[in-house]
Amino acid sequence: MMCRLAAYIGAKISLSVFLKEHEHNLIQQSWAPKEMQNGILNADGYGIAWLSEKNIPSSYKNILPIWSDTNLNSLARSLSSQLWLANIRGATLGQGISESNTQPFIKDSFIFTHNGSLEPFNDLTKANFLDILPSTIITGITGNSDSLYLFALLRHHLERQDSISNAIISMMDDLKSICRHSISALVNIIISDGNSLYACRHALNGECPSLYYLFNQDNVWIASEPLSPNDTWVSFPENSFIRFNRAGVIEEHHL
Repeated sequence: MMCRLAAYIGAKISLSVFLKEHEHNLIQQSWAPKEMQNGILNADGYGIAWLSEKNIPSSYKNILPIWSDTNLNSLARSLSSQLWLANIRGATLGQGISESNTQPFIKDSFIFTHNGSLEPFNDLTKANFLDILPSTIITGITGNSDSLYLFALLRHHLERQDSISNAIISMMDDLKSICRHSISALVNIIISDGNSLYACRHALNGECPSLYYLFNQDNVWIASEPLSPNDTWVSFPENSFIRFNRAGVIEEHHL
């Protein structure tokens, strides 16, 4: 299945502005997505992540559909941040609906979210990951989703590389090896270290999922689908990743 995701970096805004106040906002995309390759609903939970006042990554997750969460209106009024990431989940068959599998994921200063799938995600696929990952990373995989294994692979390379950009490039090189047996990998990911957003649109043995960005004077928005149809959203090049800060694009790579 295909999730929907969104991210923001810039001047401080409320969760309400980020999540609810666009014509085609992420809540609407949970039940009326326009560009999903598979499925028509994202009803298997959702999560949001942000920076606290002390610049500590924080998150809220719920395994219920986003439209049924009675806590959301209160949170939307109360929370503000300069950084937001969110994911509404459409779970792939066999990947359980649980808090452990619900994104975004946080480790230390890093926030990670994934839109896409690895198919098939079976014992062979997992074994390909485990052949690469050290035990210290494997023990941190607390659920059974393909997204968790992708985050584990990224964390492995973050420990080995001198920059997040190089870690992403090395991660994607390893993914080519993991997918050598005709495994399809649809890999839209967004990573933040609190200072930048790194967004990737990529696929192996498949078609890249949609991903867009919008740059305003002091902020950047990223989303699986344009949130506001009257604005000038830019489609990411296929098989690329771009690094943003609130001033716009500061780094771009082809994968």
